[in-house]
Parts: sequence; C-alpha cells; structure tokens
Amino acid sequence: MWIERSRTVSRKAFESAARRARRGGFGVAVRIHDVRGRVLLVRMAPGKAWTRGWVVPGGGAEEGESPRAAALREVKEETNLRISDLRLWKVYHEVVRGPRGGGSIAWDFLQFTARRASGTVRSNVPEEIAEARWFRGLPKETAFRDDWLRPPSHLSRKAAASSRGRA
Repeated sequence: MWIERSRTVSRKAFESAARRARRGGFGVAVRIHDVRGRVLLVRMAPGKAWTRGWVVPGGGAEEGESPRAAALREVKEETNLRISDLRLWKVYHEVVRGPRGGGSIAWDFLQFTARRASGTVRSNVPEEIAEARWFRGLPKETAFRDDWLRPPSHLSRKAAASSRGRA
C-alpha cells in the first residue's frame, strides 16, 4: 500500500528525519510478532525524537543499504532479535515540516512486518533505546498508532491456521 502524507513535527523529530534523509534517503520500521501473537515495541531514550510513546523498531537506512538490510540491522540493534518472514506492508512518501516554518524534507518510509525468529529482547543501543517489551496489543501510548492498527493478514493466527489446512 502506498500512502502520501504531510505533517509537522517537533524540532528533535525534524532533525532526526533530516539525518536519516541525508544518510540513506529512506527509513524503515518493523512490526514484529511472536508465536503468542504479541507485538514488540521499543521506547526511545530520553532526549531522543519520538519519546511520546512506544514505537516499533526502526530508523534510517545507511548509505547504500537496501530496505531489507536496513530493517534487519535496525531490529538487531534495537531489540537484539533475529526475524523471519519479513514483508513490506506499507510505503509512506512523507513531507515532514519543522516547527514554525523550519523547512521541509521529503522522504520515503517503509513499514514491514515480521516474526520473531530468535534472540533475547534487549537494546544493543541503550543510548537510543531505553526499553524493549512485548505487548498483547498496541498500548494507547503508542506513537503512530493509526499506522499499525490492523495487523497484516499473513500474521494473523486465523490466516496461519487456514494456510496450514490447505497444504
């Protein structure tokens, strides 16, 4: 699904977006589920952008990095997990504006879904990620909640059960 949107963000969020746009030109986010149907979220460290709630792991691509490689790297850095079944879910083309006419940046943001494959949850970048935790559903204080409300059909238990029945 391709979505175009424009939004105004805080100074810190705008500076963070500017750094990501300069490095690899796009950002990634990964909604990770485990076999129990829980979703893994992270909380940013104080002083970082997007500290207003829980977020899915992700960040900006490094120069020359593919979307898949960026997603795998960001998940490993922020959660210490290895993932499987990585699938592109949505692509946002965003125009991000800084507060009070502070300029704008256009960039693409790719949202993926995945399953936990292995690893123990912990942040490998504590200066960036203060906490990582499994949730049964999205908590109310999830940043970008509307972006992630409907889980993709390939991750639902019902879809998995029906695909096993057809094999």
